[in-house]
Amino acid sequence: MTLSGRRAGVVTLKDVAAAAGVSVATASQALAGRGRMTDATRERVRRAAESLGYLPNAMARGLRTGRSHALGVHNQSAAESLGTAYFRDFLAGAIEAAHRHDHDLVVLSSDTHRPRTTAPRVDGVVVVDPIANDLRARELMEMPVPVVAGEHVPAHMPPCAVVAVDHATALRTVLDAAATAGASRPLLAAPDENSGWGELLREIVGGWCAERGTTPVLVSTQFGIRSVEHDRSLLTPVLAAHPEVDLVIGASPFAARGALEVLRALGRTPGGDVLVAACADEPALAEHDPAVTAVELPAHALGVACVERLIEILDSDGGAQDALGTVRTIPAPVHLRASTSGTVAATR
Repeated sequence: MTLSGRRAGVVTLKDVAAAAGVSVATASQALAGRGRMTDATRERVRRAAESLGYLPNAMARGLRTGRSHALGVHNQSAAESLGTAYFRDFLAGAIEAAHRHDHDLVVLSSDTHRPRTTAPRVDGVVVVDPIANDLRARELMEMPVPVVAGEHVPAHMPPCAVVAVDHATALRTVLDAAATAGASRPLLAAPDENSGWGELLREIVGGWCAERGTTPVLVSTQFGIRSVEHDRSLLTPVLAAHPEVDLVIGASPFAARGALEVLRALGRTPGGDVLVAACADEPALAEHDPAVTAVELPAHALGVACVERLIEILDSDGGAQDALGTVRTIPAPVHLRASTSGTVAATR
């Protein structure tokens, strides 16, 4: 077959049909894996398309299948979050997975208090760190497209599929290591009920304490505030009022660093008579004196896993409905450092 009379390099479905000796409709169905025809006919069309270098028009394919082959990513403050290594690594993983499946990845517009004026043109959405008072996250989770949450969803938000870090195993590793050092009365500074992550951390610490016949001191923070000064101000009166606390766990590195400053100001010795840990790691924690025990959150792996799960849902027969409420986890390394290596019982 000659390609004269057409623009060089542009192969159409009509060309494929002519080369295979079938109608355009049959060629379209054969390449889409649909229609009633013999295996020989389907294979003949496939070989004709391959030999001609035919690439289906993405927009036309989308009209036939109802799929845009684009996925959305939402974060409550995406532009600001790009300043964090966590969100950059998450996006890199999500992009890597999306491109592996020949999908585009779109960062959706963020505004926690103003509703969207149009629906995003995507097949599904990954909501990174869903926060209950984020209006747009809630809108997306109520849309008739699959949604995967990258981290746990607060109890009063619409359900969806979840892919999260295995915080339970990681945090219990930290708690058990602290118990070995003699700690028994933890304080947890974690995001309030607007954060599913914060809810889970409180549940884990509460359960661990109940097993030992003690109760934790709980301090609610606001998710997304990255300020040592803010956490220091929040923790100062609480730690002053609870001298019995022998383990301080900050959900964020900022809470852990704020706690170090408060404890020293109160005349206590981090890593000695009081232990300190964080549920999220950052390089600065390893450089402190003492170096702070922390859970490493594998953001890149989480981004990959969220997109893989979303595409799996899109390609499944049951779709989003069967995935509602499902939770998959990925492991998180725990770095036990000097801040939890003291012997609390010997110094109290």
